[in-house]
Amino acid sequence: MEEMVSEYSLALISLLVFVVIVLLQSALVGAAKAGAGLPPGCTPAADYDDRVYRLHRSHQNGVEIMPAAAVALFAAMLTGVSAGWANALMGVFLLTRLGYILVYARSLGAPTQGLRTFTYVAGWAMLVILCLMSIWAAL
Repeated sequence: MEEMVSEYSLALISLLVFVVIVLLQSALVGAAKAGAGLPPGCTPAADYDDRVYRLHRSHQNGVEIMPAAAVALFAAMLTGVSAGWANALMGVFLLTRLGYILVYARSLGAPTQGLRTFTYVAGWAMLVILCLMSIWAAL
C-alpha cells in the first residue's frame, strides 16, 4: 500500500491541494458575503459583475467537481493506471483549477464561452481521460 501511495504521490498531493483550496475558498466566500451584508448560506444574485457572486460560484464549482476528481484518481490507483499518467493528469487538473479560480475571481474574458469556460473544460477533460484510462484498465 505504501508503495502505491508513493507512486501516485503527485496526483494525491494535487487532489489534496485542490481540497484545501476549496476549503479556503469557503472562508473567503463567507467573509465576502458578510462584508456585503448577505445572510450566511445565501446565494448572491446572479450577476457576473458582482465579485461576491463570482467568488461564490467559483467555490460552488469546486465543490461540485471535487467528488469527480477524487473518484477518478482513486479508480485510477485501484485499477493500476500508470502512475506517471495519473500524476500528470492530476497535476494539470490542479493547474487548470487554479487558473479557473483566478479567471473567475478577476472576471477575465467573456462570462460564457471565454477563458473561464476553457479553463473549466481543460480540467474537466483531465478527469474524463483519467476515468477512461481506469475503465480501460479494468476491462
